[in-house]
Amino acid sequence: MTSSYSIPQTGWRRIYAQFVDYWMVLHEKTHPQHTTLYYNRLQLMVICNYPNKEQRRSPIRHLWHRIILLQTNLFFVTLLFALPESVDNIVDFGQNILWLISCFYLIFKWHYFYFRADDVDEIINDLDECHCMAVSGAAAPIIRNEQRRFFLIESSLTLAWHVANVVFIVLATSQPLWTDQKLPFNAVYPFEWHDPEKHPIAHAIIYIWQFYFLAYNMACVMYCDVFSSHLFAQLAINLKILCIELDTFARWIGLVRYISRSFRTDLDYFVNRNVNRTNEVFYAPLTMQMLTEILLITLSTFETLAARQDLRVAGSFIIFMLLTFCHCAYFCYFGDMVTEHSKQVAQSAYGAYEWSPNSRILRRDLLFMISRAQQPLSVTPSPFPPFNRITFMSVIKQCYRILTLLMESMD
Repeated sequence: MTSSYSIPQTGWRRIYAQFVDYWMVLHEKTHPQHTTLYYNRLQLMVICNYPNKEQRRSPIRHLWHRIILLQTNLFFVTLLFALPESVDNIVDFGQNILWLISCFYLIFKWHYFYFRADDVDEIINDLDECHCMAVSGAAAPIIRNEQRRFFLIESSLTLAWHVANVVFIVLATSQPLWTDQKLPFNAVYPFEWHDPEKHPIAHAIIYIWQFYFLAYNMACVMYCDVFSSHLFAQLAINLKILCIELDTFARWIGLVRYISRSFRTDLDYFVNRNVNRTNEVFYAPLTMQMLTEILLITLSTFETLAARQDLRVAGSFIIFMLLTFCHCAYFCYFGDMVTEHSKQVAQSAYGAYEWSPNSRILRRDLLFMISRAQQPLSVTPSPFPPFNRITFMSVIKQCYRILTLLMESMD
């Protein structure tokens, strides 16, 4: 069943096109017109923070991309200058370190995507083409059902991240109302503009700028991280579709030649073009992400313990810690799906081998698939471990060890 909803190609309405399609899929059982990756890219384009070749052709957008990089670097410098003032207070010092690490991660990601957006485009377009590809035969209803299910899961989780994002922004920017902070983020500006008693107008302007900076960049980083993690989900669903086609078509003797001609090519193309390309393009941001999350989880847990006397301050660190945990678990969950579904390819190919006729060429191709699938695929920022459940548990254990050492040193 096709959707009657037409996705706008221009204008601000593109920012909610995903959720209109989500509603159509949920209530009218239509097939998603595009992947969530495609919609997340549209959302980044609407808020003018997707610097691919097409967007850079516009002088205004190109200038805006440069301004984004400039204001992020400026924000980082103001936080850095405020660090010496909080050395005497371990809670304030730890909080400033948290914001500095987060801001540095943001700077790294924006600079990286500024130069690699075209490569990301290729991956998104390839996966969206696989999603929109026409399917027929006995496996078609199963494939379409799986694609709808994945789309609903990804879109529901995206909605949950929107809610978490809003809660975090409200808590972070309202800190001056219920703490001794004068600004949402401790920062130092020239001529003491951050002091509300000496420069009330400048202080108000800085407050508004910090609120805008957090809201805008949190929205941008949310869309970037959502499509980065859902990229893993799309790799997993394509592997699952390959298994479905093998399980279904292998029982139709008249179509076994299709397996020899198509499935081996599909597997080889999928591994070399999509999984390997993803590891190559996203290697740097995924590596930085893993390092950042280990630091943020450890520091936020430590700060929660250090600020346990003040429940309001400790509560903000707990929320930050939980969001970071969820962020890490999100990537590891979908990364684990890639590995698990790649293992199932070998089982499906073995099942097809049992049903195949006595054809040397066909059985050779199926054996090739079985052999290749013995090496599970993974999204791996080498030399670090891949994103999966084992890695997530290792991160938790490592953070616990670091936290234990910090607590012992304090005692």
